[in-house]
Amino acid sequence: MKINSLWRYPVKSMAGENLHRAVMTQNGIIGDRSYAVHDGSSIRGAKKFSRLMSFSASFDEEPDGIVIPSVTLDIGNTALSSDDAEVHHLLSKELGTTVTLEKLRGAEELDYYRQPSEKPNIADIRSILGLLESEPFPDFSEFPAELSEFSTPPGTYFDAYPLLILTTSALGQLQQAAPESVIDERRFRPNIVINTDEIDLGYVEESWKNKYLTIGEVILGLTLPCPRCVMTTIGFQDLPKDPGIMRTLVRENHHKLGIYAQVIRAGQIQVDDKVTLVEEIEPNL
Repeated sequence: MKINSLWRYPVKSMAGENLHRAVMTQNGIIGDRSYAVHDGSSIRGAKKFSRLMSFSASFDEEPDGIVIPSVTLDIGNTALSSDDAEVHHLLSKELGTTVTLEKLRGAEELDYYRQPSEKPNIADIRSILGLLESEPFPDFSEFPAELSEFSTPPGTYFDAYPLLILTTSALGQLQQAAPESVIDERRFRPNIVINTDEIDLGYVEESWKNKYLTIGEVILGLTLPCPRCVMTTIGFQDLPKDPGIMRTLVRENHHKLGIYAQVIRAGQIQVDDKVTLVEEIEPNL
């Protein structure tokens, strides 16, 4: 296997940067999800504001993992810097409600990361997940317990884990199952797409749970297959809106596509690097 593509998303839920190489730390790719939209009660993404996916962001200079650089945003055909005071007004206008663009804060600011006190009802949850009334909910029982209290793990803007990995075989299998849909990796917001070369492997990531990937000096620990949500169906850029994608994922693979990962050993990776799946790693790495 080898790395097919690398993605970094400077702003949560906005289109990101297609990279040739990336530096990994314990928090994933340096710079990933460094900014997010906040509506005064909680951190928000495209599950709440689908229009975010039609905006894009890129760093003005390469982040070093210490200082978060400014980003240039393309919002409704207007380009401006995250340092521009007008960015909050423009985002609010485009989203139809008052929001601010926030830099990542420290993990100690628990109240900032806490979920809003008003919990969504069942209909709201179905809408967030893109599910019909007749479709079952995915199993979230193995997800980190802190997500019952916080919108994102404190100190991050990730949904659950710092990396999402996807394979070309899984994308190919989904395309076969949904021939009328446009199955494009951009819909699924991976950090690493791995070329597996074998379409008959199907949703191969399902069998990788609790195993490891080695990429040069980098070691990634594979955690949980990723249950998908309404974001996979949103139309943005040149991709059409397509609720049928969730129908297919629910029917074919229990809502899931791709697998979450953590960084066990940091380092640099790049496109075309060899990727090896291993059952175990040496202790104390």
